[in-house]
Amino acid sequence: MIAPWKRLLSLALAALMFSFLVISVPSSQAAPLPLKQGHRGAAVLDLQKQLQHLGYLQTQPTGYFGPITTKSVVKLQADYQLKVDGVVGPQTNQIINKLLGYAPAPPSNVPGTKSSKEVLGFYVGSEPSIPSSYATVEKHKDKLTSISPFWYRLARNNPGQLEKYGNDTAQEIQQVMKLAKENNIKNYALIHNLLYGGSVGRNVLHSALADPKTRWTLVMNIYNLLKDNGFDGVCIDIEDMHAWDRTLYNQFLAELSAQLKPSGYEIIVCVPAKTTDKTTGGWGDNFDFTKVGRYADMVAVMAYDEHTAGSKAGPIASPAYLERVIKYALTKLPPEKILLGVAGYGFDWNYGLGNSRYISYQMALDTARKYGKSVQWSTSGQAPYFTYTDQKGNWHCVYFENSSSMAFKLDAVNKYNLKGIALWRLGMEDPDSWRLIAGKLGKS
Repeated sequence: MIAPWKRLLSLALAALMFSFLVISVPSSQAAPLPLKQGHRGAAVLDLQKQLQHLGYLQTQPTGYFGPITTKSVVKLQADYQLKVDGVVGPQTNQIINKLLGYAPAPPSNVPGTKSSKEVLGFYVGSEPSIPSSYATVEKHKDKLTSISPFWYRLARNNPGQLEKYGNDTAQEIQQVMKLAKENNIKNYALIHNLLYGGSVGRNVLHSALADPKTRWTLVMNIYNLLKDNGFDGVCIDIEDMHAWDRTLYNQFLAELSAQLKPSGYEIIVCVPAKTTDKTTGGWGDNFDFTKVGRYADMVAVMAYDEHTAGSKAGPIASPAYLERVIKYALTKLPPEKILLGVAGYGFDWNYGLGNSRYISYQMALDTARKYGKSVQWSTSGQAPYFTYTDQKGNWHCVYFENSSSMAFKLDAVNKYNLKGIALWRLGMEDPDSWRLIAGKLGKS
């Protein structure tokens, strides 16, 4: 039996330890609100630690709410469509607590910090008005887990063979390979059947798959490409396919898997977004997600182009659309195989001429500035947009992606515990997106 004085002593010590733990854990819920510029003390110090943890504050906490802290709060408020005033009131505090509940990453400037989710970036060389992806890979090598260079496609006039695609020189290709290897970034050679002009791609694919010998030649050409160049695997980006080639395509993936996986190579397969099982020959309808997932290590579901170059203007991927695409994919694939395809681009729809222009984040801002337009925010589409009339009198509507529109997509990855993201394409995105990627998909 324990003596009464000993029982009282142990209870007192336990209470003391509990009070120490409570006092030691920073909590914005206990902070006096609102907090704003000019304030100082423990509550501000706790706030700064939380902003740093979420990737919004890049300097060391000081306990003083100065211009740097105000700027961090303003950015967070803008990302989550709150009143942008730099003051931490109840709503801003609620968002901070909600974000901390996701167990986000340490500050993104910690050397060697890699994402706990897959962050695949598609690599493309220079295009008109769009820079090469190289600078983005170099700058964000600590956040990327893998890249897939857009360098190879099915040979148009030689079934079963591969041809180089793009303007990248041999020297540039070697630089990219070296950069990825030195920074522990996996590198997946991308094979596609796109951009021949018209609907040629589906015929090129059929020619490569219809004959078993030609199909096996293609498999071996891919295998030798990986082996000879030091790739970690392959990313199959077949998007244009005849409905009657669905079974042949599945057979190709089975044969590719049988050849590559014993040698340790991984397979990523890109599939167009869809939300039903119909097989009517539409762009995404011909892909069997279940069969694809059987042979692929990861499946990049391209959850963008809700509104396309040939459609009416609208968001690239609204929340409602994204939810439908993810929920359908989860009926066919395990979450640990799904890479959510996210866009860094937009479209400028010209209603006068009836066409559109494929644009980057920077091109969108440059266009808005040129015509003196303010960027608006679509609440339903969770995307930035603006309209303008050009010098010839043609009316335009522009929708594009920025870090704020990226935010809900990254939250969806965490909500459904998906494998990660596949970003099309590196160099087109809002540079600020990388702060959110590090904060929301980083190591906990």
